[in-house]
Amino acid sequence: MCIHLKKKKFELLPVTTLLGGSCSNIKAIAKQRTIDDAFRQKYFFTRSAARILGMFSSLEERAYRQKMKGLNFVKPPVFIIGFWRSGTTLMHQLMTLNKEFGFLNTYHSVFPNHILANQWWLKNIAKLLLPDTRPGDNMKLDFSYPQEEEIALGNLQPISFYNFFYFPRDIQEFISESLFFENISEEQFHRWKEAYTYLMNTALINTNGNQFVSKNPPNTFRIKILLDMFPEAKFIYMHRNTYETIYSFIRFVQGVLKGVKLQEYDETENKLQLIRLYKLMQEAYAKDKVYIPEGQLVEVEYEYFKDHKKEELSRIYNQLGLDGFEETVPRIDFLLHEINDFKRSNHQIDESFKSLINSELGDLVDLNTK
Repeated sequence: MCIHLKKKKFELLPVTTLLGGSCSNIKAIAKQRTIDDAFRQKYFFTRSAARILGMFSSLEERAYRQKMKGLNFVKPPVFIIGFWRSGTTLMHQLMTLNKEFGFLNTYHSVFPNHILANQWWLKNIAKLLLPDTRPGDNMKLDFSYPQEEEIALGNLQPISFYNFFYFPRDIQEFISESLFFENISEEQFHRWKEAYTYLMNTALINTNGNQFVSKNPPNTFRIKILLDMFPEAKFIYMHRNTYETIYSFIRFVQGVLKGVKLQEYDETENKLQLIRLYKLMQEAYAKDKVYIPEGQLVEVEYEYFKDHKKEELSRIYNQLGLDGFEETVPRIDFLLHEINDFKRSNHQIDESFKSLINSELGDLVDLNTK
């Protein structure tokens, strides 16, 4: 098996991102699921790596207990939500420039069990496998960059929507289980909430923050649950041109699947499932956003935001009552200068794809999209 590590291409990864979890957790996720013959070696390498890393888990537990002594994180978390590829990554990057905000980084997202005690040595080894760029676009990858929480949640306990990246044929089961929390026990649900709280605490410790800022699109389905856990939580909802959002999301998913899937899948069926997921999310958000108290939600249109970033960030800070915008402006200016030099992939969405979107979504297609 030839792995060109120097190129560090995502599709050539010899393991999946499950390696950051425990062997028992991997076993629970893979239980009663099919691993195709072509990917058994990848699964074996993943389990083997997790087993080795598991030898150091007790160090992490002791470090967490020690570092939490005397700490009391009281500021409500900020959740950046919205469908994938709607500008949530850019918003997360800009928000986490505020030194008061804590966040999950890319290393933490894969190795949530090894963030406080083992990061000093494990990160250097893991860098050998880190791809140079993200699958699906040309954005640079670095372990220090802000990252979403869903992979980490799946490496702490088995309930995670991103398990569908490993088992794409079972996506409907993961939608039911991890987005709507159907057919799971009270114990499983409790473990998921405990894992999320643990993840936030370790992220705040790791980044020296006082207020956690999350970017995790699956949380758009979990508004009521998050409010039950954090009644004063703030929400930033991103939305973007429907065609662009879904087209970009499908490309991104297909890129990720090349590197971590453990089973083959039907691309046409997968495309339809992802389009229908957009519909499910829009319906869930419309139904649940009414539960967010006044002053705790800001909605941001990406098409406007991309040309008025600082103006919109100022509005977000003001409406949500967040501190530190003026102090963060120099870092925002620096990042925006870097972003202006970034060359995005050019693509043209054909009419057949738009017709498919229209037939599946109907009135849910944004009016400014047509």
